[in-house]
Parts: sequence; structure tokens; C-alpha cells
Amino acid sequence: MGEIDVTAFVADLVPAMTRRVPYRPPDDGECAALEALASALGRGETAGAASLGLEATVSGDTLVLASDPTSERAWLVVVLRPGVVPDVVVEVPHPNADLDTELVGLALRDRRAGALLLQAGAHRIAGAPPEATDRVDCPADVSSRADAPFSRVASVLTARGLPQIQLHGFADRDDVDVVLSPGAAAGGPLLDIVEARLRAAGERVGTGEDPRWADLLGRRNVQGLDAAACGAAFVHLELSRSLRRDPGRREAVAAALAGALDDVDLSSASWGIS
Repeated sequence: MGEIDVTAFVADLVPAMTRRVPYRPPDDGECAALEALASALGRGETAGAASLGLEATVSGDTLVLASDPTSERAWLVVVLRPGVVPDVVVEVPHPNADLDTELVGLALRDRRAGALLLQAGAHRIAGAPPEATDRVDCPADVSSRADAPFSRVASVLTARGLPQIQLHGFADRDDVDVVLSPGAAAGGPLLDIVEARLRAAGERVGTGEDPRWADLLGRRNVQGLDAAACGAAFVHLELSRSLRRDPGRREAVAAALAGALDDVDLSSASWGIS
């Protein structure tokens, strides 16, 4: 295949990620393959992707690994530069449910050679039983399920010390455009610089336990819990609908995040801990 527009290619997968996809969790053998793939991704490699049903699409220096979003193994979308050891994981856990978060993630990945984009392959409600009443009852809700393929890959990368920037969305609220939190992890230089750069970009940033956004802090997010256990940085970002629907603001947020990553030393094992 010749060169393609990677952003358009990945974005075109998202509308098929619906609640009605016949999603299933991985079996034991597939879990082992996911662990192996995650280890390879941490080295800038992709060994084992085909065994998980991930189709490889190459464009220029970029490789997209993507599940069929209509299949029962709608597990992952990964965008990386082969041969480049990643220094940050940009995460889109709720494609389609949190509209246009993938566009912010892709714009950030475009700006940083060492960024690996990790996106869930299914809608967060896919495969949920009719009696499901909580997010943890939904097998594809990756921020609530440590056993989801996305979560297994993220956990291996976090254990290597890689910081995570995770993108979510919320319906517009008064007084806030972005809610910023370390989830269950510690704060640190990266979180502080992200806040400063987002404010400089003109966004109203909410932090801390304010009741106006206390439900958006991601304290039980399993990727944040992993980061806390490993001593790695976790940046949990909730973006308003108005922000996500505005191309200029999406690009400005991506530029702010890329600038924040440029301002910290990602090679230091202790850089992200306060």
C-alpha cells in the first residue's frame, strides 16, 4: 500500500466501534500473545501482532496495527514508528464513546517521534451483558477492566516506566474546558507543565477535588492504578465536547501536550514523581 493519511485511516475505523459488536475477551493463549506483543512494542517492534488479528498498514515511517472493529476480537489500534523505542504512551480508551479523542491523540503522536498511540478497539459497552449495571461489568471498558487487551498492553509498557497520557471526554460544563488529574498516581513535573501549557493555550483547566468535576478525576482508572504501583507518571485528561469538536482547539491541546513532554526529561527513571 502507498502512503495514506494515517489520521483519516484511524479515524475511519472509529464509527464501526459500536455497542453491538460481538466482542469477546482474549483466552489464555491470546493473553500470553498480548504480553509478548506489549514487550515487543516497548522495544519499537511488533512481533506477534498477526496472531492477535491485528492487520498491519504501513505509511511512510508509521505503522498502524488494527483489529477489525466489527469482529469479536475488536481489541486494539496501535500507531507507532517501527524501530523507535517509545518514550510515552498516548491512550484513547473510549473511541466513539468519547467523540474525537482519537484525533487529539493522533495529533499529539504526529508531534513526537517517540509517542506510541494505544487505542481501544471497541466501544466501551461492546459485549456487555444485558444485566450490566457498572462499568466493571463491561468487558470492553478498558479503563475499568485490568483484563482487557488494551489494559494488558498498557500495564507492560507502564512497568517499563513509560508515562501515559490518557484522553477522555465529557459533556460541556460551566467554568471548565479540561479536567486534569494524575488519577491514582502521584503528581509531578509533567502534570504541572501540562496544566501550565493548557492554561497558556486559553483552556480553563480544572484540577483537584472540586465538586464541579470530582466525578472526572479517574481515581479508579486501572491504568492510573498501575502507574501508581510502578511509580510512573499518569496524566488523565477529560476534554469538553466543545473543545473536542473544534479542530483548532484540538490541535492547540495536542501542541500543549507535546510541548510539556519536550520540557521534561523522559529518560530519567524518577522524573515524574513528586
